[in-house]
Amino acid sequence: MLLIAFVYSLNSGKTEFYRYFMIATAFFLLTVTVLVGIALAVSFYVILSRRSSKSAISFISSFVDLFYPIVLFASRVLRIKEEKIEQSYIAIKDFFFNKDLKRYEPKDILILAPHCIQYSGCKFKVTYDIDNCRKCGKCQINDLVNLKEKYGINVAVATGGTLARKIVKDLRPKVIIAIACERDLTSGMQDVKHIPVYGIINDRPNGPCFNTRVDVSEVENMVKKLLNGG
Repeated sequence: MLLIAFVYSLNSGKTEFYRYFMIATAFFLLTVTVLVGIALAVSFYVILSRRSSKSAISFISSFVDLFYPIVLFASRVLRIKEEKIEQSYIAIKDFFFNKDLKRYEPKDILILAPHCIQYSGCKFKVTYDIDNCRKCGKCQINDLVNLKEKYGINVAVATGGTLARKIVKDLRPKVIIAIACERDLTSGMQDVKHIPVYGIINDRPNGPCFNTRVDVSEVENMVKKLLNGG
């Protein structure tokens, strides 16, 4: 299709070339996206209708990771909101996460939260060391500290991907509950493929990266599942 667009546009001028090239590219990417969607639908059907092995879940999850950049690029060409694609990716990864739940020790669990969940006017920065929290109740850092004390798990706050990777390297968790916006979650899940990650999209009542919030009950429920093995 791309070759046909190139040949056809040779006699049509530079502007026409770009036009036909973009049309052909969009058609190609749309076809790839549809095929990936069909493959995922079949995969979900197999997983839901039969007992799926860990190897099958791992294979399909890797398949999603492999084609995600292609689907994301296709969404840009077709002018589909990237946020919708990112949300779908997170939902799919969380689905596979829940299909392969196992029991973990508290020391092996890490809740990784973004710095924007802290009250913007707080003088006590909790980045990396959440124990600096004074539990004033103005933000949900207090709730995360309570979860840490209640269950004996690890909780950390990161300012971005670089610090998040350092935290993971230092603490060496076996499983991560990550809280972030769609973009940061998908990026993190792509980076940390050797550790199971459950993603929770944060709430942004004040806009992005400013006094964000999270459904603490969802976080705690997942902690319980990981401690109990499902």
